[in-house]
Amino acid sequence: MLVATVARAQDQPAGPPPQQHQGRGTEGAEGGQRPLFGKITVIKGSSIEIAGRDGQSVTVNLTSQTDFRKDREAAKVSDFKVGDMVMVRGDENADHTVTAKMISGRTGGAGGPAGGAGGRQGMPPMGTLGKDYVAGEVKAIDAPKITVLRTDNVTQVIELNEETSLRKWRDSITMADIQVGDHVMARGALQNNAFVPKGVMVMNPEQWKRIEEMAPSGAAAKPASPEATAPKPQE
Repeated sequence: MLVATVARAQDQPAGPPPQQHQGRGTEGAEGGQRPLFGKITVIKGSSIEIAGRDGQSVTVNLTSQTDFRKDREAAKVSDFKVGDMVMVRGDENADHTVTAKMISGRTGGAGGPAGGAGGRQGMPPMGTLGKDYVAGEVKAIDAPKITVLRTDNVTQVIELNEETSLRKWRDSITMADIQVGDHVMARGALQNNAFVPKGVMVMNPEQWKRIEEMAPSGAAAKPASPEATAPKPQE
């Protein structure tokens, strides 16, 4: 019986080798394709073009079955415009175009699943600059405070506490590892007119480039309230 069992096992054809996918066609942990993140560069008829994180242009085909979402609400293609950051779920075709099953984005920039966070493949929703998050270049460090020149050229002080987590990519760090000139993303909330972050991440150049693309820029970006911006340190 043992010999017969072994023989049958040897006669069974081996299953197909796992497929190797690159970029937008990569298989996710649940067997589905990972979403594609990028900035809309062209909108035309039944397709759009987006520039991915690697700068390459991808044509996304739209069908009557494509589900559009914006700010977690049902939307249509006319609700999107060139420059919007979006997330696309769909199937990659033989010609390397993608037929979209769902396209989602958020007012102001960041795309994510149904308007949600994109994890490692994309940036999560940002919220209000100065109130929900602070992103910019470290200009001064006076523990436990860090002075940051934000992406809208406004200086804001963030005040760390014992509950603030500090990371650089996937590694935990301490405040001593943060240097003037680093670019940081801090998420938290205002407490007694001070921004207290729950977490601070030191960004690498690629991450910072994506933050600049998605974050408000220039004088048009203002915090939600006058209290959102701490006074500039005196020289």
